[in-house]
Amino acid sequence: MREQIYKGWIQTWVVHMRAPREAYRQLGFNGFMVFQLVVGGTVLTALVHPLFACALIYNIVNAAPDSAQHQLVQTVLATLHSTTFIAGYLASIVLALLGLARRNLLRHASILVLMPILWGLLSLAAWRGLIQLLRDPYRWEKTEHGLARTSRQAEKYQR
Repeated sequence: MREQIYKGWIQTWVVHMRAPREAYRQLGFNGFMVFQLVVGGTVLTALVHPLFACALIYNIVNAAPDSAQHQLVQTVLATLHSTTFIAGYLASIVLALLGLARRNLLRHASILVLMPILWGLLSLAAWRGLIQLLRDPYRWEKTEHGLARTSRQAEKYQR
């Protein structure tokens, strides 16, 4: 369950940020920044995705402004939102292509056209994980690992 992953990442970030100076001291500048970007950034990106999507749709729908100044603001916001979406999706697609290439699975690359649906589902999972953490922080749904045929540990579990 993906929301459990997000719940765990949120918990990890919160625990480390209880004492940010200590985390900074232990991780150093580079490690601290990587931690913020990877753990915090992954969760934050999934959480804000629907907000950015709604803002983009709003800016596109409300393209009939009252004044030239309002039109400029709407154009700038629509451009920023569109650029953010395109860059985010392209980065995800490039990383997924690299992963598929490393596993000699590029024949499955066509599935990446569904990236917007994936991001929607990831966002749903992140919100569910956050809500679950706030409402019931001690509840944990276990996830089985290593059972996929392509898993490096699959041999251990096959009999």
